[in-house]
Amino acid sequence: MGSRVGSIETSTYPLVFKAKSENLDLVESPLANGLVEIRTWARPLAGMQKEALIQCRPGGVVWRIVCDEGPWLNGTDLAPFPLAFFTAGLAASFISAFVEEARDRDVHVDSVSIEQDNFFTMEGSALRGTMVAGAQPVQVTFSAGGNASASQLQEIAEIALQARSPAECCLRQTLASGFAVRANNEELPWSGEPANRVAALADPTAVFEQVRPASTEELTIIRKTGSSGKSNSDAVGLQAQQKRIVHVHTECTIREDGLKSIIVECIQPAGSRFEILSDSSRAAGGQERAPSGLAYLSAGVAFCFMTQIGRYAHITKQKLNAYHIVQDTGFRLAQNCAPDAHAVETLVCLNTEEPRDKSLQLVRMAEQTCYVHASYRIPARTELKFRAL
Repeated sequence: MGSRVGSIETSTYPLVFKAKSENLDLVESPLANGLVEIRTWARPLAGMQKEALIQCRPGGVVWRIVCDEGPWLNGTDLAPFPLAFFTAGLAASFISAFVEEARDRDVHVDSVSIEQDNFFTMEGSALRGTMVAGAQPVQVTFSAGGNASASQLQEIAEIALQARSPAECCLRQTLASGFAVRANNEELPWSGEPANRVAALADPTAVFEQVRPASTEELTIIRKTGSSGKSNSDAVGLQAQQKRIVHVHTECTIREDGLKSIIVECIQPAGSRFEILSDSSRAAGGQERAPSGLAYLSAGVAFCFMTQIGRYAHITKQKLNAYHIVQDTGFRLAQNCAPDAHAVETLVCLNTEEPRDKSLQLVRMAEQTCYVHASYRIPARTELKFRAL
């Protein structure tokens, strides 16, 4: 786990676990007014696998999470793909907002579930620099029953999305991502939005060497529940010319123990199915038995961006020896105020044999082809349907 060539196969750790924060050189400071700040450190493992540490404030809880890619990117398909974390984070946030709104109205909910479909686009040429990712409006269907009328439950679902979910804010706002780029320990001049909060931070390589589980918790937070059956001959994502749609289907329910069970599957291209468990943060009234929806969403941003760095370097045959990122995401919970989402800020650290202009182009194209950064910069209202139970 301590090296660039570490892998999910050779690790003795589960796909996600709560880490001992006292072993990590992380900064914790008090926050107020419902503000949630999430810092993510990410690095590549073997092949298309990646590892991230997610620190959530207030509270300082740290999660270690790994991801993989499916056959469409020559992945080993051993862990959820980046968009699975993003869409799971959205679904967990949406259903949490519904429960909170119902509670504030003294409505008892017998059952509630979500079906969610996310559609992303990729079109253009990587070699000509015209390839760009896009994100279409998220389609969400709430199903709920309780001691209220169908119209009242539908209104709760509408308010949950429009006025309670900070995750939905990052979809409907125009949020330009900020970056700082460092190649071979040299600061490079980034012409786009700056990343002032993370620009001066250290390369996160050493942080990963100290990661240890906080306990021997038996809860399996992420597990694979179905295989795609596809081979790596279907690696459409590595083609230099793209014109395709990615469809991710997500279903979210709440278990008897209060944990959210999220089933995520890539429909197009066909991928495997994973179950991801989520719990609310203590700041939002949860027990932190599993990562929160906002933690998963933030992991999805980092993982998808990391995939695009590796993919673009592969297509253009850049000599990229190593790359790491430190990423900040921020949200405001709906606690006596309107929810909000902040733009993503990312420090990119490269170890490369390429000149400065190619390093900057690598980061530029990674952001341009990242589905999740596209979701932040392209405003779209979530499309809501409701079904009474």
